[in-house]
Amino acid sequence: MQRDSVTWSGYLSLALFTFFLNIQGNILPFLRDEFGLSYRLVTLHPAAIALGLILSGLVSERPITILGRKRAMIIGLSGLIVGALCVILAPSPVISIGGCLLMGFLGGLILAIVPAMLVQWHRGAAPSALGEANGISYMASLVAALSTGLAVALHFSWRTGLGVGVVLAILLILAMRPVKLPLPLSQTPGASGRLPLTYWLYWLALTGFIGIEQATLVWAPEFLETGSGLPRASAAIAAGAFSAGMLVGRMSATPLMKRMSPMMALYGSLMLALPAFFIYWSAPWPPLAVAALFALGLGTALLYPLTLAQAIALSGPLGDVASARASLASGFSILVFPSGVGALADWLGLWPALLSLPILGVFALFFLIAGRIELRRAAA
Repeated sequence: MQRDSVTWSGYLSLALFTFFLNIQGNILPFLRDEFGLSYRLVTLHPAAIALGLILSGLVSERPITILGRKRAMIIGLSGLIVGALCVILAPSPVISIGGCLLMGFLGGLILAIVPAMLVQWHRGAAPSALGEANGISYMASLVAALSTGLAVALHFSWRTGLGVGVVLAILLILAMRPVKLPLPLSQTPGASGRLPLTYWLYWLALTGFIGIEQATLVWAPEFLETGSGLPRASAAIAAGAFSAGMLVGRMSATPLMKRMSPMMALYGSLMLALPAFFIYWSAPWPPLAVAALFALGLGTALLYPLTLAQAIALSGPLGDVASARASLASGFSILVFPSGVGALADWLGLWPALLSLPILGVFALFFLIAGRIELRRAAA
């Protein structure tokens, strides 16, 4: 698989989007203290990003078609920069939540562009390319967790982590100036019609997998602090174990795809993730909880990219539309599941609230199997 300037533009843009998305879990405890918010209210920040993604997912294929991928990508990166600055400088939660909404809406262009572009560019190697893209994204998540935790440990502001992301986004925009991205699939013949039923079954599975991933990311720092007894700065750093597990899992996509089918990899991932969750959830010893969180990240790693690659590939010339609607799944999951866990935590406590995640995994598996059955039926 060739990793050229087009590939790296996609990888790094998606990584920066993931940086700003996943740093939410690390900064939520500080926002909650600074503005005096409840668990439920503080989750309006990731919920605002999710709402922006939903709105973007409904319309993003249109500006991508009109402007082209490169201009739309730069607009997306610029939206991340401005939105992050709103959070950094916010005098009230209204401004910080508004900044998150902007990051979701304009940053959603990146989430719509990159998967379809990589599937189009790498074709048969698309699962590996998406696995690597999301692996590098989890390097960015790890940087987000470490930058926040280390900044606080060194007595700097928690805003330092967001500032790092702003600088990196500016540098990427400058580096992308000479790069030429391929034309959108929506500008090719046959790019009309409706997405098939199989796509929507995969979309439902994708929604569940993203929900598990995002709820774990958002609440891991808080759970390690309140459930395992780690100090806040240490919990923020230790929560990076999930991102580290995701990183290892997603960077293993290329060698793994040479040895097994995507569906076998998906089933194996679920068999690892389920017991890892229950060890993490019930561990009486902080190092065991952190190790199980790493294993949970490893088991969750390939659920999203492999399901997404199959969903886009079966959509043919409607790949840009499929990718945009996949960002709608991301937005819905981020909007519903982290805040849903937060609402349950306000009512029952965070420990029992997290039990909703394995239940969600069962539903996602059901729709994944249903999608495979429908694909075989349609091909018969």
